[in-house]
Amino acid sequence: MNKKESKKALQQKPKGWKWSGSPDCNIDRTFTSTFYFPYKATKTKSVTRTYRNPIHLAKEFKKMIDSGEAKNRAELARIKGISRARITQILNLLKLDTIIIQELEKLGDPLKSKLITERMLRSYVNKSPQEQKKFLYIIKTLFKV
Repeated sequence: MNKKESKKALQQKPKGWKWSGSPDCNIDRTFTSTFYFPYKATKTKSVTRTYRNPIHLAKEFKKMIDSGEAKNRAELARIKGISRARITQILNLLKLDTIIIQELEKLGDPLKSKLITERMLRSYVNKSPQEQKKFLYIIKTLFKV
């Protein structure tokens, strides 16, 4: 039997045979694996998420820089384990109108759910105070804050 015929013979599976390992390898190189699974699946503990108020987070970051805990935004990013861009995005929330900031602070920290996110507020940072107040009205009516 030449090489091609022996390869074909290995690829054909006779009835009642059980393959173990790779069919292209010699019998000396084949392997068998046995897996044991637990009878009952165990439930993992449910994680309760806490959502930080982005305004409180921005004020906390600003306080850390002002107090000297962090020299600059880059060092603050290293301390917190997030990117410098993310630090900048969060600190830019302090450019919102003071009325908006006060109203959002009243929600407290941490939030019970994702009512307000940094990403939601980011688009209103550079808008006029009138547009920001419209946004605040929408938030108050939607979430009944």
